[in-house]
Amino acid sequence: MNNTFLSLTIAILFGIGTFLILRRDIVKVIIGLGILSHAVNVLIVSVGIFDGTRVPILAGSYNEAETTGSVFNDNLAEDILSPVVQAGTHIDYVDPLVQALVLTAIVISLATTAFILILAYRIHEEYGTTDIRELRRLWG
Repeated sequence: MNNTFLSLTIAILFGIGTFLILRRDIVKVIIGLGILSHAVNVLIVSVGIFDGTRVPILAGSYNEAETTGSVFNDNLAEDILSPVVQAGTHIDYVDPLVQALVLTAIVISLATTAFILILAYRIHEEYGTTDIRELRRLWG
């Protein structure tokens, strides 16, 4: 993926999220928080090395990995498991920790968004509006 296109996409998501957070309606604020959290997740993934042609776990020699993109030489009889990289070689790969952290952030964001939506629903049921200025007037 083109880095300029990815950077532009992240910037647009941040802009839309920030714009929606500054609105008066609670539902728009919740949608803005969701978009902003997705923008942060895309930013975190884009910071990790993403080559698109290599896998996180590599085994074998550098020449084999260069021609095939990935080599798995697991040998369970000798207790050899990936990742195994020959000494003196340098191979770029996608960091699986970044992907695991973003997956965790997505789950937490989903739970938080569901909780906030339930609160917004209860506020609408109780006061009949989701406008923040109207709620301030009603609360005194």
